[in-house]
Parts: sequence; structure tokens; C-alpha cells
Amino acid sequence: MPLSILTTHGLLLFIGAELIFSLTPGPTVMLISAYGFKGGFRDALAAIAGTQTGNTLWYVICVTGLGALVTASPLLFNAIKLLGALYLIWLGAISLWKSWRSSEDAAGPKLMGKPYPQALLTQMGNPKAILFFGALVPQFLDTRQPLLAQYLIMYAVTFIGESIILTGYGALAAAGGRVASHHHAIWRERISGAVLLALGVLAALHAP
Repeated sequence: MPLSILTTHGLLLFIGAELIFSLTPGPTVMLISAYGFKGGFRDALAAIAGTQTGNTLWYVICVTGLGALVTASPLLFNAIKLLGALYLIWLGAISLWKSWRSSEDAAGPKLMGKPYPQALLTQMGNPKAILFFGALVPQFLDTRQPLLAQYLIMYAVTFIGESIILTGYGALAAAGGRVASHHHAIWRERISGAVLLALGVLAALHAP
């Protein structure tokens, strides 16, 4: 059974993977939290808007390229799909490895200027965003069905889920609390790594 976003199990799997991945603190979370802690919830929201703008641009770039591949070369698209599955496995393995070698001495991000442009430039300067979209999105595409609706469903899940989680981090930081203790961050890294690893293996098994 394919991992199509148009099926119930495919949709639930995509939602779960996206939410768990978004929960793992990374550079974006640290930047939003730093702005929230320093400038309050309004600055955190501005940084979230910048991050989501960057994500949207990367997503459009990704799906435009994937759509061209589906039309021009189904064989090449399937090769990209398999490479994407292997990349998810690699991401999961790296996350697990890093969680066991994590250090408490993590330097916070340097805040420069207004939160929206810094967050936007930070996200646009992060090639891992398009790599992640390029690895995850093809696994849930059913090339026999219209692609636009599938792209919109995945974008909506990603945008809504990440917005909720990033807003939670920003609100917590604005309230003056620690965003995530070192111990909890490690376990989120481990859970995220395990989910990505399992998803990559599942996607590889479903690859044509």
C-alpha cells in the first residue's frame, strides 16, 4: 500500500512525522526562543512569520522541481524518491548519534536587527529545509492523481503544525521560562531520530 497523502494512513503518518520533527529544538527554535525571551511574544511571532515565509519559499521551489520531474521523467522521480528515503534514514541515524553525544554547552543564536528579516534570512540560508522537503514530500505523492491538491494538503499540515509548535516555544520563552531543559531536548532528539529512521525505512520499502 503506497504512502499516499490521499489515504488515511498516509495522512496520519505525515502528520505524526511532521509534528515530531517540529518538536525537536533546532536553530530556528533557538532563534525564535531568543527573540521571545529578549523582546517578548510579539518578537517571537515576528520571527515565526519570517521562518514560515522561508519555509514557504523553499516548499514552492521543492514542489515545482518535483512536479517537473514527475512530468518529464518518472524514472528519475522514483530515483529521487529512493534517495529521499535514504536521506531520511541518514537524518534519523545522525539525530540518534548526536543525542548520545550531546553537550550542554550550546551557544545561543546572535540576535541582529529585527526578528522577521533575521528569521527569514536564517531559514533561506538553511539548505536542509529544501533537502527535508525534497526527501519527505515525494514519499507521500501519488503520481497517478492530481498533484496540486496533494501539495496543498502537505503544505497545510506542515504550516499549521509547525506554527502551533513554534508559537508554543515562543510563548514559553516570552514567559521567561527555559524553552527546553538539556535532558528533555536530548529525548526529543532521540524520538525524532527514531521516527525519521523508521519513516525512511518504510519509504524505502514502498519505493518502486
